[in-house]
Amino acid sequence: MKPEKKLTGYPSIDKPWLKYYSEEAINAKLPECTIYEYLWENNRDYPSNIALNYFDRKITYGEVFENIAKATESYSAIGLKKDDIVTVCAVTIPETIYTFYGLNRLGVICNMVDPRTSVEGIKEYIKEVNSTVVVTIDVAYSKIIEAIKGTKVEKIIVISPADSLPQPKKVLYKTFKATKIPNDNLHIKWNDLIALGIDENPEIVPYQKKTPCVIVHTGGTTGVPKGVMLSDDNLNQSAFQAIKAGFDFKREHTWLNIMPPFIAYGVGNGLHLPLIVGMEVILIPSFNPNEFADLLNKYHPNHMVGVPSHYGNIIRNKKMRNQDLSYIIAPTVGGDSMDISLEIETNDFLRKHNCKYPACKGYGMSEVAAGVSICSSHACNKIGSVGIPLTHTTMAIFDTATGKELSYNQEGEICMTGPNTMVGYYNNEAETNNVIKKHDDGLLWVRSGDIGYIDEDGFVFIRDRIKRVIIRHDGFKVFPSLIEKVVDMNKNVISNCAVGIEDKSHSQGKLPIVFAVINNKVNSETVKEELFELCKKELPEYVQPVDFVFIDKMPLTPIGKIDYRSLEDKVKEDGRKQVLCK
Repeated sequence: MKPEKKLTGYPSIDKPWLKYYSEEAINAKLPECTIYEYLWENNRDYPSNIALNYFDRKITYGEVFENIAKATESYSAIGLKKDDIVTVCAVTIPETIYTFYGLNRLGVICNMVDPRTSVEGIKEYIKEVNSTVVVTIDVAYSKIIEAIKGTKVEKIIVISPADSLPQPKKVLYKTFKATKIPNDNLHIKWNDLIALGIDENPEIVPYQKKTPCVIVHTGGTTGVPKGVMLSDDNLNQSAFQAIKAGFDFKREHTWLNIMPPFIAYGVGNGLHLPLIVGMEVILIPSFNPNEFADLLNKYHPNHMVGVPSHYGNIIRNKKMRNQDLSYIIAPTVGGDSMDISLEIETNDFLRKHNCKYPACKGYGMSEVAAGVSICSSHACNKIGSVGIPLTHTTMAIFDTATGKELSYNQEGEICMTGPNTMVGYYNNEAETNNVIKKHDDGLLWVRSGDIGYIDEDGFVFIRDRIKRVIIRHDGFKVFPSLIEKVVDMNKNVISNCAVGIEDKSHSQGKLPIVFAVINNKVNSETVKEELFELCKKELPEYVQPVDFVFIDKMPLTPIGKIDYRSLEDKVKEDGRKQVLCK
């Protein structure tokens, strides 16, 4: 630890967190290359090392590079080129990884979409970026074939979990779960795609600064879906800073990847980072939190990334009672701030089960490639905090009214600046300018929409959210405005407001319910059934309200807005009576 210097009173100038980093980490030169080049440079000398563990099939780095090369050739063969945008609606299977890096070599941007998104939602994502090619997991095919109607899509590449499964499991999948895909010019299965590229000599696009390589979708600070454009630098330099943060990351380690590829947290921290290090990445395409204990007991991973409720599942699972967890090096927590009581309980559980490390909490958002602060060791970890800023990242607190930077322990909006800052929102300059602000210091600062403070040691603490967002147990964010717009489509709804209710099935997290004022001349049960059906059709699965509560009138603030905070208070009161849970 470096000697402490006299503080000026402003975190952005003092950067007190740097005392926790080595001089080598602070002065390290950030990588400037494509995400593929970074992967290649770090692993080309280790072709026999295991890169992917996919349902116990071990795939080496040599095989990964060979399959990425084939993907590059094949996507080139169907006419994809620099600046094209391919919509990828898939989970984390090897073919998704080959696609991601293969398209990167061609300068093609991956527009990542959650397969659980509604048909209309998928269609909007496709139309927004004018994709002519869609890559989809077979289980989402029925949605895709409907979603492409009225779009410019000319090819559907269908990948399947079976494509890389070990032979016995492949046979079982094809027998019981396979989706029948038409054999015509519109559809191409993975193996047929690879065959197209055999004689192709693709043009490899060189690295360019501030050029998007991936788009992930978020509600941002307003709740309106936006495409976050992340560059090669964003993903590379986010991973680089995490590697330099003091973690014990080694090539021979294993990494349990349970986060999906269509969120920044998943594609960056969950996938790109451990592959850069050269670890063996255990792929879990469809994660069930209730199976977390089974995964730990089977694979004994050294590292994992998860959300707070995942650890609640572990510490309460009977299968973990007598387990030795000394193999765990970095039990990383992100996606949401961790309740202090859960953090203390988790750390106590880990210690009693021989894990040397406490929960490694972090903080970030899609707009900064997922991570900007981290707790990486006992010395760099305070209960209740989300860690210190990464080596090349600066965080500060600003007054929401004046825009002026605040001093230590003063609460305001958390903002950040550094190499993780997104390129911008796709085709949405107004919202980009609303989130990225140039301050008096001349730097571009990303507004988080979160209220918090920074202490004298540089630790960041979150207190509240400016943005009205419901965070589920698995870290997925549900924006009430999306639900409210859909509910308003019902002609019998006069007004409505979505808020979060405690998820009693998990240690933390909330689920959306909707308060609504409806026409008193109609049958309320009929309206409720209509609303459930409407939401099922128009909203992603993870956004579905768990109940509709009809009230006589909406509570209003003094200026006439719906007072959602009073409804949240009502939820807390009624929740204790358990009358709102379905």
